[in-house]
Parts: sequence; C-alpha cells; structure tokens
Amino acid sequence: MFKNTLRRISRYGVISLAALMLVLSVFPIITAANERDPILAVDFEDGTMGGFDTRGEDAGVLSLSKDVARSGDSSLLITQRQRNWNGIALDLLPHISANVTYQFTFWVHSKNPETSEFTLSTQIGEGGSASYPNLVKRNFNADDGWVEMTAEYTYSQVNLDTGHVSVYIENNKVETDFYIDDFSLTIVGELAPWDPLTEPITATSPDRRGEFMGFDYEFWSERGDGTALMQLTGPGTFWCQWADAHNVLFRTGKRLGSVMAHEEYGDITIDYTAYFHIESGSVAYLTAYGWTQDPLMEWYVVEQHGSYRPGGELVDTVEIDGGLYEIRIATRVEQPSIEGTKTFLQIFSIRKEHRTEGTITLSDHFKAWKDLGLDVSGNLYEVSMCIEGFQSSGSGSLSRHILTIGDEVYGEEPEPIPMPTPDGTPPEDTPDPTQTPDASPPPDDKSTSGGGFPEWGMYLIIGGTTLAAVVIVVIMKKKK
Repeated sequence: MFKNTLRRISRYGVISLAALMLVLSVFPIITAANERDPILAVDFEDGTMGGFDTRGEDAGVLSLSKDVARSGDSSLLITQRQRNWNGIALDLLPHISANVTYQFTFWVHSKNPETSEFTLSTQIGEGGSASYPNLVKRNFNADDGWVEMTAEYTYSQVNLDTGHVSVYIENNKVETDFYIDDFSLTIVGELAPWDPLTEPITATSPDRRGEFMGFDYEFWSERGDGTALMQLTGPGTFWCQWADAHNVLFRTGKRLGSVMAHEEYGDITIDYTAYFHIESGSVAYLTAYGWTQDPLMEWYVVEQHGSYRPGGELVDTVEIDGGLYEIRIATRVEQPSIEGTKTFLQIFSIRKEHRTEGTITLSDHFKAWKDLGLDVSGNLYEVSMCIEGFQSSGSGSLSRHILTIGDEVYGEEPEPIPMPTPDGTPPEDTPDPTQTPDASPPPDDKSTSGGGFPEWGMYLIIGGTTLAAVVIVVIMKKKK
C-alpha cells in the first residue's frame, strides 16, 4: 500500500523531489489455509452442484462426476467449453458483506495431459462496466492431480451495489476439461476504513467509484491489466499514472442521474488546471467527459491528446472559449457503456491548440452540437474532467477543478503561494512571516498554469503490476 510522506515547506523554501523504493505488492495476497471455519463449504457429496454454474451462456456442460474426487466420492466436471474464459462460477452476493476480507479455496484437477494455465478470478458488475480482477494463476496438467488455488479479496459496498459479484475458475485452453472439489469461502478479517487522501485506487481496490469531498470519482479499467492508479487529492482533484494498460479512465465530476436534459440545468462550465504527460505515440486524452441517456450518447471535449486524434467523421469546426474545436462523431457498435454493452453515438469537440488550463463552457459545446443537427436531447447522466489512456503509458493530474452547473458550484480555488523573485528574495507583496500573528508556513507547492503535480509532492511508480513506490519529499531551505 502506498503511504505518502508530507513535510511542510518553510516560508521561502524550494521543494526538490526524489523517489524510490519498491515495496509490498498491492494485489491480492495468496495465503495458506485459514484457521477459521468456512462460512461456505461445497464438496458435491449431497448430489447437487452447490450453487455453481457455467460462466457465460452456452459456456459448456457441468456435471457431477465420480471419475476423481479429492475427498468423498464426487467432484464437479466442466466439459465442452466454447471459449477460454468459460469456466465454473459461483454467485457470491448471498454470502458476502462489504469491507470484509474473504479467502477463496478451490481444489482443481485437469483432465488434459498437456500443461495449461488455470486462473482464479472474481467478476464485479456486468456488461461494459464490469471488472475481472485475476487473483491467482497456476500451470499444471492431469498428472499433477489435485492442485490447491487460494486467494483473498475484499469487496466494498460499491462492488455489492453493482448487483453481480462472483468467483470463478477458467482455463486458457478451450479444449481443457477440468474438475473442482472441496471449495471453501472463509472470512479473514474486516477492512480498516479507507483513507482516500493516502491510499491510491488501483484496479483491485474495493472503492474504485464513489463520492469524495463533494465530487463523484471513478477509476475504470476495462481489463484490469498493466499498472494504473489514481490518487484523490482534494475536492475534484487527483493525480494518476498508468503503464501498459488496455483502456483506463480517471475522472472526477458529478453524476446527475439522467433526470434532465442539459438545457434545464442552465450554464455548465468547468474551470481547471491540469498536468498531462504521455509517452511518444501514446493514445491518451485530457478531456471534459460525460454521457446522456435516452438516447444513450457519450461526449468528449478534448483539450489535449497524444499523436492519435480521437473521433471519427469531421462534421464542422467551431470557435468556443477562444479556441477552434473540430466537431467529430463516431458510432460505437456493441461496446462498453454505462448501460452495459450497447451501440451508441460518440460526439467529440477536439481543441486544435492544446492546453492544460482554462475554462470549458460545456453549454456552448452542446449548443454547437445541436446546431449541427446532432442529437443531444438525452438526459444528462454525468459531467466530469477525465484523463483517459488507451494501450499506452503516461501520467497526469488535475490540481484545480471548479465545476459550475446552473447555480451550483463545486470545488474551490487552491490557495496561491508567493513565488521568489529572480534574486531569490520574496516578492514585494509577500507579507513578512515574522509580522504575522502565527508566522505559519504557506501551503505546499501548487501547479503552475502549465500544469503541475499535487500540492503535497509527487509519486514515482516503478515496476509492474505488483509493485508500488514510496515517495520521499526532500526539503531544501534557501541559503541565508
């Protein structure tokens, strides 16, 4: 788990950043058998499948078998799988609670004489918003007999509210039939309260979506692969980093619930300051982002992007907020959406002159889209600022985020700090700290107009999916 080290900067100090120490894995821990009694144990000796089912429609054939058994006389066999992700699954919702750590144990026996890869995973949610954390992988064949696969996972209330939580075993070779036996589900312990300001969100975090300091936030990873994390830093602000991830979105804003069309809210604006860095050739966007429903539509106002320009067909070019935006549209066919896998329209406003700071008047974009004959009549589901990466690596932050929706204002202006003059002396309008009542130090470093990192320092992420980094912030005082 990440821990940040925060030191207050003295009045005219300069922050120097250093990084670096590889620490504990952030992914689920594989443990020995737990000493507690299981809350659920299935050995298939009662003539039933114990709640297990195939994963996916037309996903194979399940049957009780007496060919082999780890204990007793029976096990559960799956044959005729159609895809490698088809397998044996168990619905966990009747058995689990939020913020409790559970241990799953399967005993698995392959029928295939050739070695193949078995994966124990959990599925959270359904459709395009689902996630599939892989908990443990093992390679074995029929000659290895019964092999234990065990792992731990903690679910949040947000996970449970998706309406689907299951655990399953799959195999990477579709021709591999296999047995399971002696499954157990055991409580390991309760999760300590999550501190969003010190604990980053990853693909396996229980709180990948929620509310914090008046803003809704979400970390979304299509496949849960690569290395990606999001750290909340204040009202609507965050920083993020990702590497080798298929598709990830980091965003903060307001989920409005699809109760009204955009015009009914009045003017909608976003004032922001951001930092955005991606590797050469990467596909990534810094963008205002959201959805409408009835009809379903995904929209972007892209302020900066990588070498790949998003969007499809060019409709027109318009001037908004002092810049030129290309209006482009695309149709997504049977792709992930807030309503599951659906076909829907995407509308893009893509700024020609990139920027990382400014005002986005969303109402003007919606008006321009409507004037061009595009259907923006749907009810507004969400208004967010977002950093998205696709098959890429990069980092970014949102250090200032003021969202105005009609008469409602969300977020707050960060406190400015005085900057030294070229000769190192304080600026003339800077109060003498010795004359203030408490002589308290100023806030830590804030982002500049060109973007910056969060006020409390920076993380440097090193390594692959199971490694994190600890930040060391070095304080250097100005020489007298």
